[in-house]
Amino acid sequence: DGISYKKWMERAAGLFLSALIAVLLTMLFLAVFAFAMLKGNLSASVEKIGLIVMSVMACFVGGFVWEKEYKKTVFMGLGVGVLYCLFFGVIRVGMGQAFVTDTTAFFTMMLYCAAGGMLGGMLS
Repeated sequence: DGISYKKWMERAAGLFLSALIAVLLTMLFLAVFAFAMLKGNLSASVEKIGLIVMSVMACFVGGFVWEKEYKKTVFMGLGVGVLYCLFFGVIRVGMGQAFVTDTTAFFTMMLYCAAGGMLGGMLS
């Protein structure tokens, strides 16, 4: 039986759109967080925690949007989180940096984002 090409392309486009929504939401969160960092005396540990929380929240929303739209499987929320991390890797390469500087930190962040996307999918 399988899946038709048209249906596969719809799902791939939806996955890409959900990840793009997560990336744009992260940019909005970063702008607000940068303003908070500017106005307050926040430490480096608060900055690191804030970046993780923003990424997980954005992937949660991306997974939620995917599942509300397509209602297929919560594992596509996982795909949103992984694609989100790959987007930022591509952005790093585009800026002339290495794709990954710290492998452990990258995979930890990918797990956080994948879990956030899956959780968004489960709760939709």
